[in-house]
Amino acid sequence: MFASNSDAIPTFKVFSLLISLLISYPAFTGQDQNKTYSDEDIVSGIRASLKSVIDSKKDHYDSPPNVILFLADDTNWFDIGPYDRLYKYTPKNAITPNIDKLAREGMIFTSAFTSTAMCSPTRQQLYTGIYPVKNGAYPNHGDAYAGTKSLVHYFKDSGYQVALAGKGHIAPQSVYPFKKIGKEAKDNSGESTFGIEAVSEFISDSHNKPYFLVIASHNTHGPWSRGDRSKYSAKNINVPSFMIDTPQFRNDLVRYYAEVSDLDREVGLVENALAANGQKDNTIFIFTSEHGAGMPFAKFTTYDAGLKVAFIMRWPNKINADTKSDALIQYVDVVPTLLELANKQAPENIDGKSFKKVIFNPDLPHRDLVYGVHTTRNIRGGSNYPIRSIRDKTHKLILNLLHESKFENSGTKGIKLGRGMLGDWYKAGQAGNERALEKVARVTKRPKMELYNIQNDPFEEYNLIDEPGSETIVEALLPSLIAWMDDQGDLGVQTELEACDHTTASYKTCP
Repeated sequence: MFASNSDAIPTFKVFSLLISLLISYPAFTGQDQNKTYSDEDIVSGIRASLKSVIDSKKDHYDSPPNVILFLADDTNWFDIGPYDRLYKYTPKNAITPNIDKLAREGMIFTSAFTSTAMCSPTRQQLYTGIYPVKNGAYPNHGDAYAGTKSLVHYFKDSGYQVALAGKGHIAPQSVYPFKKIGKEAKDNSGESTFGIEAVSEFISDSHNKPYFLVIASHNTHGPWSRGDRSKYSAKNINVPSFMIDTPQFRNDLVRYYAEVSDLDREVGLVENALAANGQKDNTIFIFTSEHGAGMPFAKFTTYDAGLKVAFIMRWPNKINADTKSDALIQYVDVVPTLLELANKQAPENIDGKSFKKVIFNPDLPHRDLVYGVHTTRNIRGGSNYPIRSIRDKTHKLILNLLHESKFENSGTKGIKLGRGMLGDWYKAGQAGNERALEKVARVTKRPKMELYNIQNDPFEEYNLIDEPGSETIVEALLPSLIAWMDDQGDLGVQTELEACDHTTASYKTCP
């Protein structure tokens, strides 16, 4: 049902082979032409020859697939073309033709999530299949526990070459012993931010052994210095509805979207390398956006603008083209899913659950709940501000565990000075834009609990925690969040304060 007819041996080839064998079986086998063969000899020969053809075809299609996991860097899910066009409430700015093509050829997941909207914890949960507190790498710039296994171990043990091109931001090396190729650069030089030349060479040299290649772009992490800005106009760009429209912010968005399009161009470069080497059909290609952009209410939050991700998966002749799944999945589910698609056993001692069945039947559900965990300690300019969240298909509950304190990071430092996005919004508020002042205040000072109706309020602007009927929803979600924290060994505030014990990279908030 999900494979094309190319998986079957063409009937005319079998028929032609039978005729050839019946007419000249001795000549075909190279045996004595003068010998008399019984019907049984001829039938046995035909069976042996057919088995050889069938086995060769089976071996071809049972060969382990290559895997390319293309990871963006700080990119809003709704700024990827297929998602931007799917909903009425998205800004309609995205110009991503290569990713659009990938989506038409594969499946998009509309409800995919990371559990942390920060680079290092996101990558480490994606690579290990274990949520951040349990794997140890829950602060930004954190280290996973020694002895933790990652996709590198699982796929190497299965006979794969495993390599990483581009951004790392993972530790320690013993947990992530990738073969490093390409470069890790965030500037406006070069054809790509990850080294497309080395990626192309790696793909070209990998004809005899399956590979798992992580391509970690630096687009669209700030500073936004790459891409063709002429594609976008500050005058005509659409400001996302939950943000504040100012001239400066419009200019910021032009620079950001130029990198979104440069990210898309990089996807096209990898596609060209696959096609040039004839490897498209036997390669699982995943594109995903990592987490929200470095903007208010996205990165460093547990709002959907931060935790929700674009996730597109293509496997020609296996995954039906131009399909969509609304199943709830999380990044921890990716490793066990890919192992099962490669006909390998998924480990049992991880948090992730394979969504292989969803891939071949998009109408199936996967998770009932997805979780969020944010650690502010040890981000640049960070305060102690732990956040936890839980979400189902309709509602999101957020706990701000130190709500009496202020949320602070490098972005909040410039508010009163009029610097950065929040400073720009603050100036707009001082000039009379009350909504701008409300938005700035919401960043730094938050209530103990927040509750949102995701279906009616997808950008989580209207807190329902004090509305009639909210108690019933909280009572349904809160016990599951507490149970998840217990399972993770998550002590809430204490876990926040112990963040410095889980990192070898300090950003002033750690001694």
